[in-house]
Amino acid sequence: MPVKTTNIARTISAKRYLATGFTLIEVMLVILLIGVMLSAVQFSFSSSKPEQQLAQTSARFAQVFEVAAEYGLLNNIELGVFIDENSYQFLGYNGVQWAKVADKPLFDPFTLPEAITLHLQLDDLPIDEPLLFDSSLLNTQAEDDEFREDAEKKLIPQIYILSGGDITPFSLTFSLAEFAMGHEEDISYKVSGIYSTPLTIEGPIVNASSR
Repeated sequence: MPVKTTNIARTISAKRYLATGFTLIEVMLVILLIGVMLSAVQFSFSSSKPEQQLAQTSARFAQVFEVAAEYGLLNNIELGVFIDENSYQFLGYNGVQWAKVADKPLFDPFTLPEAITLHLQLDDLPIDEPLLFDSSLLNTQAEDDEFREDAEKKLIPQIYILSGGDITPFSLTFSLAEFAMGHEEDISYKVSGIYSTPLTIEGPIVNASSR
């Protein structure tokens, strides 16, 4: 009898744990986020060579992008990527405007190492089908002159990550700035996404024509 009582108690305890614990998907996402965060730290400090920084920086973008796609899918949130001259950040759409994703430092603005430049391509991609969504529906730029100045201060993503898993087809090329090259070869890595994740990384590409 004591043995049976103990087994019953364990069963009840296990059921309570399952009822109040995290789902398998949530646990896997947390593990993935931690892994990417650790990788990002490693990318920032593991090398001082421009060629290695280039490979690491492009890989970081691809990994964080795919984490963002999973996050948007699980939380039913529309996300976007704002690409600046030497940085990028992930934004969330709250139904009114694009804003920083709260409590998610992984999606905060990331400034590239000084030796690396960005080039975003949205047109002339190998796309055989029409876009699956109209990105203008998520563009909150004001039309009236009265609100134009405020609208220009808003961050409008160039790449969209929809909650259903669809993404804007794009190609983002990470290249070495000329002063950091040290040789005549033009080296770059190209991160591309067509409709959905996972993204693809091409490189190192020598004498890339995208710059």
